[in-house]
Amino acid sequence: MALGAGVITAALVLAGCTQSPEGHDERLSKAAGVARVTIVCPKDLWEETKPDDYENKLKANVEAISSGPRGGRGLVRVTMTGTNLVKYLKELDSNAHPHAVNGDNDNTPASRRVYKALAPEIDKIKAARGPDDPEPQIVIDDTIPDET
Repeated sequence: MALGAGVITAALVLAGCTQSPEGHDERLSKAAGVARVTIVCPKDLWEETKPDDYENKLKANVEAISSGPRGGRGLVRVTMTGTNLVKYLKELDSNAHPHAVNGDNDNTPASRRVYKALAPEIDKIKAARGPDDPEPQIVIDDTIPDET
């Protein structure tokens, strides 16, 4: 009997548990309440971290940035609703923070980078003060210095 319980426990541990960072559940709740968010990042980073079955799992508008100060840098603008941001955060969390027993995924480093960039920005989102407040925009481009 104890052997059976041990096998079931081991199977559950190996079945895809993650080691979510502190505040993850609260972050998901906050993201769910955002009408729309824009993420600007390198195209390859988006391609590496979007869900495998992206078209069916996540609805987002993706467009290349071809003009302005960020034009021609290989960046994309990804716009999605808060509920789709929740789906993306869950995907990132699963890939970025796999259980130690499972080991890293091929896209773990990229997923960690995106999650670490999104998390503090989502945590800082405040309620809009008026209808003209811009939607949150999160930029992930390590060649652009932070504007703090």
